Amino acid sequence: MKEEAVVFGTNTDLVGVITNPKERNDELPAFVFLNAGMTHRIGPSRLHVRFARELSEIGHTVIRFDFSGLGDSSRRTDDLPIAESVVRETREAMDLLEKKCKIKRFILIGICSGATISYLTSKHDDRVAGVVLINAQSHLHGMDTALGEYLREQTFAKHAWRIALRSSFRRKNFRKAIGGQLNPIRIMKMMLGLPMSILFGNREQGSSAKAHDALADLKSVLERGVKVYHLYSEGDEGLDYFNLMLSPAQQATCNQGNSRLSIMLGANHVFTVLWSQDELLKDVMNWTREEFH
Repeated sequence: MKEEAVVFGTNTDLVGVITNPKERNDELPAFVFLNAGMTHRIGPSRLHVRFARELSEIGHTVIRFDFSGLGDSSRRTDDLPIAESVVRETREAMDLLEKKCKIKRFILIGICSGATISYLTSKHDDRVAGVVLINAQSHLHGMDTALGEYLREQTFAKHAWRIALRSSFRRKNFRKAIGGQLNPIRIMKMMLGLPMSILFGNREQGSSAKAHDALADLKSVLERGVKVYHLYSEGDEGLDYFNLMLSPAQQATCNQGNSRLSIMLGANHVFTVLWSQDELLKDVMNWTREEFH
């Protein structure tokens, strides 16, 4: 394994690190790791570093880089909207590896916002062979900001109900509430938000959410041959967004063909606990071997 710092990009200086395998297999796609929120390219708890080195051991070239304005990358000086700039910069990372390493296929991977950007980029670039969407949220309804705000409210309410009544760690949460570690009033407000919004909420946005065919959008990506892996931690709100956008019958199709869905019990949003990091790494490595080796 050899790691190399790089600077690239047409409109700004993007900084990244390429992890090269000891023996590169030209038939294997390269991995592109995208920032999780404001965390720079090492990832939460240095997960991106660990992933990159493990993936290089089985022959994959990996790049992890910072979007403009994050980490070591300089800020943008143009007026391109952020939703467009992050997709462009992801494609520029692929351009770099294509030119430098002659790699033509890529797997995009990210946590939270990194997952959303991975999915959006896969809709615009035919070089994407796979996406690993870890705790993705707001990726299935497009760029409709008004609808997104409605879905965010619904997601928070559904999340509170699920965590309180149906999660594997609900007893632990009740003990925390009794012990004063959680704010029960805030939680009750979130839980009551769902029935109240159903009765008195924005009916127009509710109708838009029902009318939006998220599965058709997902199928359009899958039909191009992109392998899609939705991976959620049980404690994440993204899982409730996913449940809101796709019915149980539709979700069943996410475990067929090029699509896979996995839920990790007991894990939180950024996999803080070491055992959950180990499980996440094992799941992604197994998926990679099964789908691309």
